[in-house]
Amino acid sequence: MKNNINLSGLSEFVHEVKEDKQQSEIKYGVDVDWISGMRTSATTKNIKMGDQKLVRDFNFNIDEPNQLLGLNSNPTPQEYLMAGIAGCMAVTFVAGATLMGITLDSLKLKMSGDIDLNGFLGMDNSKNTGFNGFNCDFVVSGDGTEEQYNQLLERVKKHSPNYATAVNPIDFKTQIIQQ
Repeated sequence: MKNNINLSGLSEFVHEVKEDKQQSEIKYGVDVDWISGMRTSATTKNIKMGDQKLVRDFNFNIDEPNQLLGLNSNPTPQEYLMAGIAGCMAVTFVAGATLMGITLDSLKLKMSGDIDLNGFLGMDNSKNTGFNGFNCDFVVSGDGTEEQYNQLLERVKKHSPNYATAVNPIDFKTQIIQQ
């Protein structure tokens, strides 16, 4: 065990995926229900990983601050988005550090981003409605060197699924199902 990660378990999983490419396929899902006003509730769906079904049953609520007509009772969709990206980058960093034999004492990702509300509110259609970019600082303490930590940051940029989703165009299909 290093960084509270089972190294032999990680190695076995990597070997299993190498041996059977079907095991590399993973499918996630969530259902989001509108509650009222700006509040929604998200429920995770089971994960399909290769030929395995991983039971998931988590719920979390989403809201907006009062200034954006919400009740300020839960994080915003944008905060969950940033947390999802940063969380994925963090676990990718920790897994890489573990494989390199680096013991981490602490790791904190400080992420921020800006949105111009002129686009969202339809006041200026030339403005992007989404984030214009993100800044993410990795604050790390452990027995690694600066060079190793920079290697890990490059590894995160290559291997973190959520980082890749944020920086690369993806296929995003939508449809209306009227009841």
